[in-house]
Amino acid sequence: MRRARIVAWYSLVLAIVLTAFAGVIIWQQGRVGARRVSRELDALSGTLENVLRDEMTETNDPRAAAEEARSTIATAARPVAIAEPGGRVLAADWKGLDVRPEGFTVQRRSVSIAGHAFVLLVAAPLDDVRREQRGVVQSMLIGMPIVLLLAVGGGWWLATSGPLVSQLRESLQVQRQFMADASHELRTPVSVIQSATEVALSRPGRDATDYQQTIGIIAIEARRLTRLVDDMLVLARADAGGYPLHPVPLYLDDLVDECRRAVEVLARERGVALRTSTPGDLPLRGDEHLLRRMLLNVVQNAVTHTRRGGAVSIEVTPNGRQVAIRVRDEGEGIPEADRTRIFDRFVQLDAARRGAGAGLGLPIARWIAEAHGGSLELEESRPTGSTFVIDLPLPASS
Repeated sequence: MRRARIVAWYSLVLAIVLTAFAGVIIWQQGRVGARRVSRELDALSGTLENVLRDEMTETNDPRAAAEEARSTIATAARPVAIAEPGGRVLAADWKGLDVRPEGFTVQRRSVSIAGHAFVLLVAAPLDDVRREQRGVVQSMLIGMPIVLLLAVGGGWWLATSGPLVSQLRESLQVQRQFMADASHELRTPVSVIQSATEVALSRPGRDATDYQQTIGIIAIEARRLTRLVDDMLVLARADAGGYPLHPVPLYLDDLVDECRRAVEVLARERGVALRTSTPGDLPLRGDEHLLRRMLLNVVQNAVTHTRRGGAVSIEVTPNGRQVAIRVRDEGEGIPEADRTRIFDRFVQLDAARRGAGAGLGLPIARWIAEAHGGSLELEESRPTGSTFVIDLPLPASS
């Protein structure tokens, strides 16, 4: 019902616009026709004046000269008349010059020839102009309903099953899902902070150790909340196209080494070894902050899912104008049914680790890779581990 009302209003507005457009076209066509006839009469009046001047050089009788000029110029389609300023007609192709001929437009010109004053009148029928206007009106009456029907049909198709509406519907669905998932993820740390605070305030006489434990819980959840809000802000700005990149020259091997050192603490806690393999100095151009974040997200994800005693390897391999960064873990692998979901937002396949993150690391990493003209894909996944590959373009000078 709502779509029908939208299409009805759209049809009404379109009909009004088409009617106004048709009126302007018909009015403009009339003006163009009138200007064309006026130019023709200007030329005919000039010719009549020249012929009358020639005749006056041959005779001193204004009437005879006027009659001769009239007979030379006049045609059935272009009547002419020559009169004196007082109104006396010297020669004419129609009678009653004081009355405008019906269906004609008349142009008047006063001239002086050989000491005699003349008034030259030339006329043209309006039939051609009116015929052209009728043709335009008929074309509008035929074309406007066709255009309106096509536009209404197209509008109804777009409003119900068109690709634009489908994309808009999918976009709105993604936004709704994002908001629902974000609300769910935000509720957990907020609830923990609220509960810890209420417990601490509800019991009088608690010692410093209890308050210290409560503040520690609040600090942990606040950090988690800060990371979550920051990740959501990155994705929201990325979706809106408002996250600016600041590309600078850098060395990819240095960036990989920095990320390895940053994740080593987490790896040691989990009993996971980190190994890197780079070809030496490898220049790259990109947003250093975002690229570091991309690598950290992928490597931390690999460390988190690697079994204790396992290893995570980071291998950098140049290939022509591209460079591939492979991150291999030694986890349990990703089930076949879930391999298409791992880059979806707020997706966490391991229920035991859901408190450690919000499922936004891989989606952010993929967006960063794509923003730099590259890609992030799951290359393979087996029961002995998974491999993610990041492809990035190398600068032309490298």
